[in-house]
Amino acid sequence: MRAVPLSALALFSALAAAGCGGDSTTVADGRHFGYLRSVDASVRPATIQVDLAEFLSGEAANAAAVEDGAIAEGESVENDYYIRNPAEDVLTLDTAEGVRVTHVQCPTSCSEGIPGQFDAFAASFDDTGEKTLQDEYRGSQSQYWITVREGEVVSIDELYLP
Repeated sequence: MRAVPLSALALFSALAAAGCGGDSTTVADGRHFGYLRSVDASVRPATIQVDLAEFLSGEAANAAAVEDGAIAEGESVENDYYIRNPAEDVLTLDTAEGVRVTHVQCPTSCSEGIPGQFDAFAASFDDTGEKTLQDEYRGSQSQYWITVREGEVVSIDELYLP
């Protein structure tokens, strides 16, 4: 399996652009992994708050986990992925009008990429109850890929992790 790292340059430029406080900022165009902390659909454009992280798989995951002391040399990470989140800074990003949302559904087996509705997705962040893979949306209790184009989040894709 090939590694799918978030470019360190993109991560550091995103963090550098963030500055202080909760003001909206921009992130380099491209696909980024992270944890969405909140969604505000009451403003225009709608905003998300995201904690960007690195998602690694394969040998890149093993090497990073050894470097971080999470596993010993010669061991492999569980499920062939490793998440590195050195800075838990939260960035506020604008969403594009008509931002595309996909989610995971696991009624009997799990499927990714199920088309979703932004308003229902956003509402899941207001519900603080425990969520499982049986729930349609899991709000901040899941992890996501976001795609940024011209300074706006154009898609939010929930990631299934075993």
